Amino acid sequence: MGRLSELVGRPVMLQEIHLGAPTDAVLDSESLRVVGLEIECDDGVRRFLPLAAARIREDHVAVGSALLLLEEDVRGFYRRRTLMFGALVGAPVERAGRLLGELSDLTVAADGEAEAIWVSVDGSGERRYPRAGLIVGAAHRVPAA
Repeated sequence: MGRLSELVGRPVMLQEIHLGAPTDAVLDSESLRVVGLEIECDDGVRRFLPLAAARIREDHVAVGSALLLLEEDVRGFYRRRTLMFGALVGAPVERAGRLLGELSDLTVAADGEAEAIWVSVDGSGERRYPRAGLIVGAAHRVPAA
């Protein structure tokens, strides 16, 4: 799938019909696996798109039906177990008790698994670290909105 920051803003399409665009990614609070996308739909309503129902393409997110975009009342299940990617940006990232910098992005696999964490280091750019052994700071517990 690639970097999450590159996914935000891609159009969500049902064949040739533009439905909206992701504004954030919804992550499992323990593993940081992407479980879905927060979509700002063209009708002005925010909906949840489970990652399993999406097909991530190079230039858009494809869905097989608009019914896969879940309304507010159905999302409670996900909220209790997730956090928003946007809430993690800027959170401290540590390895073995040593501060590496602040989280700036995630690289994720097609199945949503977090493969790497991008860390901003004192304004000197970003550095990519493998996910294993990293601890994302206190913001890690911010629930999904």
